[in-house]
Amino acid sequence: MTDPTTLPHQPLTRQAIALDVAHAQDLATREPTGDVADQVRDRLRTVIRTLAGDAERYARSLDDSRAQDIAINTIRHARSVAEDPVGDPAANLRLLAGSAQSVARYARQAGTAAGEPS
Repeated sequence: MTDPTTLPHQPLTRQAIALDVAHAQDLATREPTGDVADQVRDRLRTVIRTLAGDAERYARSLDDSRAQDIAINTIRHARSVAEDPVGDPAANLRLLAGSAQSVARYARQAGTAAGEPS
């Protein structure tokens, strides 16, 4: 796996997001605190903050009201996680990873460049 400290300013590509998600899950297990974990946290927060608007537009365009409610609530939760202070570092990394993954998937469905494959 690539060293997460070598990726501080990666573009929001599908691969970069997937790599940060994998790093967050790995760090949550072995070293959830420190500079490396903080850098990954910051990048995942950036993913969520950057893509949430497009993800929400996609969610609101869904015809199925149940799917729409689930998607909107998932994005709302992701935004909340991105703003939460770190209480439990491991749990925070896992929540950010899952939230970034979901928001990126919805943004990809909207056709956003940041969610598109590179």
